[in-house]
Amino acid sequence: MMSPRENLLQTLRCEKPQWVPVCPYLFPNENPTRGIPEELKEAFSSSGSLAGNIMKLGEYLGAEDYMLPVSAPAVLVSDTCSFETKEVEKGKFVTTLSTPKGELRQIAEAMPGYPSMVTERYVKTIDDIPRLIEYFSSLRVKLAPEVLEEIKKTKVLMGGKGVLFCRTNGTPLGMCYRVYSDLTNLIYLVADAPGTMKELFDCMEDKYLQLYEGMLRAAPEIDAFFGMDDTSTTLISPAMFESFNVELTNKRADLCHAGGKIYMHHSCGLIRNLLPIYRKTRMNGVDAFTVPPIGNVGYAEGREILGPGYSMLSGLANGLGALDKDAICRQVTHRFADARAAGNVIFSVGGAHLSFAAMELMLAEAQKMKSEIPRRR
Repeated sequence: MMSPRENLLQTLRCEKPQWVPVCPYLFPNENPTRGIPEELKEAFSSSGSLAGNIMKLGEYLGAEDYMLPVSAPAVLVSDTCSFETKEVEKGKFVTTLSTPKGELRQIAEAMPGYPSMVTERYVKTIDDIPRLIEYFSSLRVKLAPEVLEEIKKTKVLMGGKGVLFCRTNGTPLGMCYRVYSDLTNLIYLVADAPGTMKELFDCMEDKYLQLYEGMLRAAPEIDAFFGMDDTSTTLISPAMFESFNVELTNKRADLCHAGGKIYMHHSCGLIRNLLPIYRKTRMNGVDAFTVPPIGNVGYAEGREILGPGYSMLSGLANGLGALDKDAICRQVTHRFADARAAGNVIFSVGGAHLSFAAMELMLAEAQKMKSEIPRRR
């Protein structure tokens, strides 16, 4: 009998796991708020170690499988550029990125009762690109000793129950549409100034690869790295992913594989038409594989398009239409049938739309069903 850790690694690497892993999960700020037991309120408060809080939740619920997130053990820092944030009026924050070639500005605004939303991003025109290149050119890798110590402690705490993963920078394209530029402006810049944008993307990825190298050396305890792109065809086309991301995804995957680690690409939303492009890469799999009714492709259909070498991490509660027992049992039964047909699917159970009772019931129902060996296609 495999340990949960061995089974998870077999699933992530698309080998021969013995069961469908089911992992309890907490988000930093998107968790159930209803019916939390007194002894778990601290774990749900978003204070302390996220991995430790997930372990507390899992122990309470009788979970056996764990995918535990850890912070990046290294960061990129600049000695010549700096960020400064000021509240210019109530609820309106301006962040200035100062570089030797000039400044870039971001504005975030908050409505009462809501988190702040970015309303103006750093890069608006082609004149802003040299400043962003200057910033990325200045970056160097700096280890985070306190994080390294926490990772070591988490590894010991976890034992043979699961794997550690680290969310880190997405691709330059993804980081631009998520952080540095409005999507519309980004598309115009790529079309109007392809050479300049290539220079930016090359500079960004050079630094991101240096960061990966630093993390792999510093923290061998980490099992998997997730490139956080939020890729979806609601944002980019498959042709854009192929043009900008296939080659660099392969470089990242090769770097991780050389260190004995796993590389996952984080997507969310509509990915069906991206899967043929993902198949051209050496990534190990897709994180947040989103099935209908929110996404547009199921696990078995996704397996047909992807081929046999790509695992799928998916939220078991995504798209759940009601929180009663019948709805939860139907969802678990349907998702497990699809997952077994596909093979190499890992489920996580969590999300703000659940009550604690619904989370508890879903995990219990999934635990009953997970023991059947996934069918290999």
